[in-house]
Amino acid sequence: MAVPATLWRPGMRITDARLNAKDYQAGQVVVSFTNLASYTQNIVFPEPFPVAPIMNCEIAAGAGTTGRFEARPINVTATGWTLFILLTDASEGPDTWAGVPVHWTAWMPTT
Repeated sequence: MAVPATLWRPGMRITDARLNAKDYQAGQVVVSFTNLASYTQNIVFPEPFPVAPIMNCEIAAGAGTTGRFEARPINVTATGWTLFILLTDASEGPDTWAGVPVHWTAWMPTT
């Protein structure tokens, strides 16, 4: 399991795990589908988080009909999440995507 990044405090020991710890992860998913108004894809984090992180995702293209869609993370857990893409104007009808990148970022909340 990944060790979360920690704010340094007096007396803490320096370990490899603490030095290499990250409290965020980011990636890209390439999406293709045919004649759909909504689409989901399960994604596993490269390293599990200790708890479900805060997330966002964005469609990284504006060409063609991608501007009529939005992307959001749903069902976020410590080990992964589901990408949910939906058509924002149902009167437009379903569409087809081929190799559209969606970027995502996940990070640990600060308390």
